[in-house]
Amino acid sequence: MDEFDLIRRYFAPLSAGEVGALDLRDDAAILRPDPGTDLVLSADAVVAGIHFPAETPPDTIARRAMRVNLSDLAAKGARPRGYTLVLQLPEIVDESWLSAFAGGLAAEQDEFAVTLLGGDTTCTPGPLAITINMIGQVSKNKMIKRSGAHEDDDVFVTGCIGDAMLGLACAMGRLTFDDPADAAVLESRFYHPDPRMNVGPALIGLASASADVSDGLIADLGHICVASGFAADIVEELVPLSATARSLTKDDLSLRTALLTGGDDYEIVFTAPVSARKAVSIVAVETGVPITRIGRISKRNREGPAVAVRNAAGDIVEVGHGGYRHFGNGVAG
Repeated sequence: MDEFDLIRRYFAPLSAGEVGALDLRDDAAILRPDPGTDLVLSADAVVAGIHFPAETPPDTIARRAMRVNLSDLAAKGARPRGYTLVLQLPEIVDESWLSAFAGGLAAEQDEFAVTLLGGDTTCTPGPLAITINMIGQVSKNKMIKRSGAHEDDDVFVTGCIGDAMLGLACAMGRLTFDDPADAAVLESRFYHPDPRMNVGPALIGLASASADVSDGLIADLGHICVASGFAADIVEELVPLSATARSLTKDDLSLRTALLTGGDDYEIVFTAPVSARKAVSIVAVETGVPITRIGRISKRNREGPAVAVRNAAGDIVEVGHGGYRHFGNGVAG
């Protein structure tokens, strides 16, 4: 089976219903934004052995790849419109793998009302790699940027932090439970993150800045601070953890701190003025997603970190820079 057979059999059906996709028979697609909207573009790559264990089932890989990209749109207040897919496959790939992978994409398309517009496939001697370019829409000039935070804004985060890090530890055999169901719940948080697609658009007009928590709470809040020219103070005990995470960290403060930097949560961290507190609480009720106030935006001290984590007594908790960094050891020139 060559590249064109592969596209026709497994991926062209995923473009059904989108006229501009041209049945994936052209070199490009046509996409017109709805009147009064801006297009919002985002891209993320996931690589076997870096972003997920190499032995992960193909449908799970597909669903995770879609969700981590949808999360970027959610944090910007956008709703999905379509996506492109670049698939770098090992030289030998089983057709049953392709079928399951395409099935995973189809399931996500059905759940999130998004359609494949095009892409590329290629063979690689390296690991499996998937790049999705997600395209969304938002009301004109309403995208929630990283750069809008102001001094004394509140800092909020959706959902719980840390379960995905614990779930990966379970998947890798580094964390075990007497009841396998406990591990399964955490692993699901890693493999099937829940992009907050209803929360993001509801924050338009309320949030001053926003980012999805992919690299870690501290790192992604730090991105907001740097882009906005401010700093943030958060209280460690206020950061929402699941009951399982709280139990595990009860006597292990270092693990609690690690959860703040672990990443893969795909929650939304955002800032909003104090005057928006009631409206933010209404968003939480209406969407059914918990939203927790964890700190505030402050003036930037060039000597200090962008994000300061404090304990209940107000003392600084050392967490390092936090977050995953590609090319963390530098790039050879």
